[in-house]
Amino acid sequence: MTQHSYAVSPWVRQRTPVHTPARLVVAPTGSIIRGLFPSTKAGRMVAYEQLLELDALYQFEFAPQVVDIREQPFKLQYANGNKVRRYTPDYALILRDGDILIVEVKPRRSLAKPEVHEKLQYIREAMVRQGHQFIVLSSDTIRMPSRLDNLKRLHRFLGLPLTPEKRRHLRQLRTRSGEHTILPLDSLAQYLDGMDDVFWYLAHGELSCDLSQPLTADTLVSLIPQEADYVFVDSL
Repeated sequence: MTQHSYAVSPWVRQRTPVHTPARLVVAPTGSIIRGLFPSTKAGRMVAYEQLLELDALYQFEFAPQVVDIREQPFKLQYANGNKVRRYTPDYALILRDGDILIVEVKPRRSLAKPEVHEKLQYIREAMVRQGHQFIVLSSDTIRMPSRLDNLKRLHRFLGLPLTPEKRRHLRQLRTRSGEHTILPLDSLAQYLDGMDDVFWYLAHGELSCDLSQPLTADTLVSLIPQEADYVFVDSL
């Protein structure tokens, strides 16, 4: 059963919820790569069991509709023929509107196997019967070219909150230049306090650019805040 308590998180330095997974995620044995991810959405370290799950966490972090992330949220029993099976989802995403999206992360090559596809269909049917929204994210959508690299580059700035002084600085730039101004990234860095500050504002959605293209000095950056541009695509 999922439990919730409160503890101090070193990532956000405030009292934040601690989630207890339905089963132990970061086991000390085995050859599978496991680890902990510093999540600003969850306000704590979130566990992952494979590199694809780690990459998915970057997508969750930058999805505006996601407000919390819970790994291995619960155990589910489902019928497969005349047998009862157990299943533990990879993640539950708590959305801004209060809905909960249950997510399974799978490599594309795994989804191509008929037995895996059939198993996930049984799981989906059980999820729907219990009132859950359930999707399968594939490696194709998680590892979209350039976007994932950009999100990894920007993620470290998410842990650094925008200060009132930086917000004021950006407002002054918008007033002086016009909020519809678009500048190359390196030029904008000269108006702000360097390249890191541009990444800082981009990470927090205060500036916008095309994140599906590589971030370079020539990337065009708008002073308009970033609009929600990510949709979770169900690959099942």
